[in-house]
Amino acid sequence: MTAQATLAGVIERDGVALHSGEHVSVRLVPADPGAGIAFSIDGEVIPAVLSHVVDTQLATTLGAASARVRTVEHLLAACMGMGIDNLLVEVTGGEIPVLDGCAKAWVDAIESTGLMEQDALKRLAIIRRPLEIKDGPRWARLLPADETELDVRIDFDHPAVGCQHLSLALTPGTFAAELSWARTFGFERHVPAMRRMGLVRGGCLDNALVFGEDGPLNPGGLKAPDEPVRHKMLDALGDLALLGASLQGRLEAERPGHGVIVSLLRAAIDAGDVVEFQTTAP
Repeated sequence: MTAQATLAGVIERDGVALHSGEHVSVRLVPADPGAGIAFSIDGEVIPAVLSHVVDTQLATTLGAASARVRTVEHLLAACMGMGIDNLLVEVTGGEIPVLDGCAKAWVDAIESTGLMEQDALKRLAIIRRPLEIKDGPRWARLLPADETELDVRIDFDHPAVGCQHLSLALTPGTFAAELSWARTFGFERHVPAMRRMGLVRGGCLDNALVFGEDGPLNPGGLKAPDEPVRHKMLDALGDLALLGASLQGRLEAERPGHGVIVSLLRAAIDAGDVVEFQTTAP
């Protein structure tokens, strides 16, 4: 589809916030062609673009003036994966509800509501030359490609995770089938320290995949043996949405986190000749 798209109706959802633990709510409202995706909170409208990223610690946080919206990545990934270009997200509580800990609930709501094609061409972010950044053992690179391609590797010192690798081309239906259901994950031994830092206070076995010493604590265990790397790819796609356009290129990443992906995208924009923004051909 080369035309821009928005929702065909309004979606309302509420629930617990993953990090603050507070009850939060959102309204997803159709937006005009060319508006892009933006978050509205406390009278401020915050565009979902790189220049408004204010924090990347275990979540991507957007801000403008004193307003902040935390944990936007799962919803942005769903928008990118489902082809939504324009959307206003009205937020109450300062964080997006974690819902099922992945993007499946967003995908289900989008599919139920439907999309509306708009009278404007999609905007592309075309990768014209390779660029790589490193952060200790983490690295990420952008490469030219004819479509949106993702290649992600993770390596965790845990017998149920270990080294995992996944490579996908993001075609219609791929996100819903291959990535949307992969839950955010963590390790039981890290939870007390994270909560002292004000993180994962709303996390539980209903909205996160939690690994004990011997394996997942969740009833039913893993949805797939490589669920963790699929979730890391979901997160990366959500951060790629901050380009404000559909990626035509390939992202490769080793042990990615929000910080390294955002830093890569900022470096690509600053370089001037790595990303070319243009509309699709009619």
